[in-house]
Amino acid sequence: MQTTKDYVKLFFKQNKFVAFVSALVFIILSTTYSIVSWIMQVIFDYMAGNSTYSFESILLMLGGYLFVAASLFMVQRSVYPRFLEKAMNQYKEAVIKKLFKKSYSDFLITNSGTYLSVLTNDCERILETYLKNIFEFIQNIIMVVSSLTLMLYYNSLLTIIAIVIAMIPMVCSLLTARSIATREEQVSKTNESYVSLTKDILNGISVIKSFKVENEAISRYQNKSMQLEHTKKMREQTFTVVSACGTIAYMLTQFGVMVIGAWMIHEHIGTMTAGMILAFINLMNGILQPINALPRIYGGMSGAKKLITKMSDYMSNAKEDTGETIKQPLANIALQDVSYAYDTDHTILKHINLQLQAGKSYAVVGPSGAGKSSLINLLMGYYQNYDGSVHFNNYELKQISKYSLYEKITLMQQSVFIFDASIWDNITLFKQFPDAEVDRVIHLAGLDHLISQKGRDYQCGENGSHLSGGEKQRIAIARSLLKKSEILLVDEATSALDNETSANVTQSILDLQGILRLVVTHRLDASSLKQYDEILVMKDGALIERGNFDTLMDSKEYFYSLYTISK
Repeated sequence: MQTTKDYVKLFFKQNKFVAFVSALVFIILSTTYSIVSWIMQVIFDYMAGNSTYSFESILLMLGGYLFVAASLFMVQRSVYPRFLEKAMNQYKEAVIKKLFKKSYSDFLITNSGTYLSVLTNDCERILETYLKNIFEFIQNIIMVVSSLTLMLYYNSLLTIIAIVIAMIPMVCSLLTARSIATREEQVSKTNESYVSLTKDILNGISVIKSFKVENEAISRYQNKSMQLEHTKKMREQTFTVVSACGTIAYMLTQFGVMVIGAWMIHEHIGTMTAGMILAFINLMNGILQPINALPRIYGGMSGAKKLITKMSDYMSNAKEDTGETIKQPLANIALQDVSYAYDTDHTILKHINLQLQAGKSYAVVGPSGAGKSSLINLLMGYYQNYDGSVHFNNYELKQISKYSLYEKITLMQQSVFIFDASIWDNITLFKQFPDAEVDRVIHLAGLDHLISQKGRDYQCGENGSHLSGGEKQRIAIARSLLKKSEILLVDEATSALDNETSANVTQSILDLQGILRLVVTHRLDASSLKQYDEILVMKDGALIERGNFDTLMDSKEYFYSLYTISK
């Protein structure tokens, strides 16, 4: 299992050289602060007539400094953004890969708003308050060291006095830094629920408008938005208080050094000049500014590490897919005495015994709550703690790797997810296939008319908003054919379609050859049902009847009643 430390290492994976050069530039730039203070002292002493340097020498110093500084900034412009870009890309790539390793059932345990927050807001905060602060932290440390070195060179006594006075802002920093990390974590958690609610409202806009609950939805949104903005306000207030404490202590320290330095010159203590005092005060900035920034840097980095830890915790149950691979073509699926329960009071599949043969078609019928969709979910590997056995050929389902399983299976549901991309990309799912192969599945799925009307590059819109329900389902069929699935599971895929479109899509599924088709349907249409090799009748989680249409009608048992009532 990857820890927070492992995820932090990802920022530097194959990125160490760029990070090193970036850090080196920051280090050199931080030492130029002391050089500026020394140049200021030389210029001020030259003005007072106490300098050993000529005017031409001073101009050369300034020119040389500006040239070096400009060169360093050019290097920084090249390497620093490159480091940040690669670091975040590697981190996000690791997170999304880890997310896809989670099982579907594990994925559903956590609200999708949490994942959205992890991949958007949290990543932005990690970039701003962790990665960037690493280099600022290095720069501040070197600035303190270089400033302190030059201060000791000027006057060790005044340096010691300055360090004692500088303890005031340092103590303020250490006392207030932790509160920033706490506030950062609070904002992240509130943002999760805000994103989740916003997603619900946008996805449920049709329900909200049809039931005229706009005011209630707006009220919920406003309440959640106010909670989020309130936690942000509290975070900014904490930043302000921490910054104010540091700034006040910073000013007290600077004035203290200035007053003591003036007194030492007046009393002729040591060899300090006015130029040295000016340089000394500027050097104090090289100590006080980092100390003043310490609460923000430390608090921000601590808060960001908490966000990384939170993400690591969410991904902790993502397991490596180490199961067996189904090597042979599928011959059959065998369920023997299979039962499944969500808990002790809710058994949704009861003692299922079933043989499904390759290439055949099966309809699954029954009332709501009969266990039809649960049977589909079981075969998709979503349930692991079932009783009995489920074998694909001779491989127990629990032991099969999900990658191998999903190479064999395609699932079609009522809601077909369509990417905001072209028809072609939604069929190929962004993989590369020969044009002839894609054209073949387009024809078999009955998409010829759509392609001829709108073209292969027609943009489908967000979640297929520019397509009809039947067109979406045909795209799903084409995906399955292109994938060369051996098993097609269909869960109420046509329930939201009109009768004519539903019949056409169902016929397209029935016409498929060489694929095991298991179709859950609530439409008891005789012309379609007669074409299935077998009809499976479920009730209260049990498989109570099976046979072809004519056999079940002749027996005049439960299926006969279902069919008769439907007419």
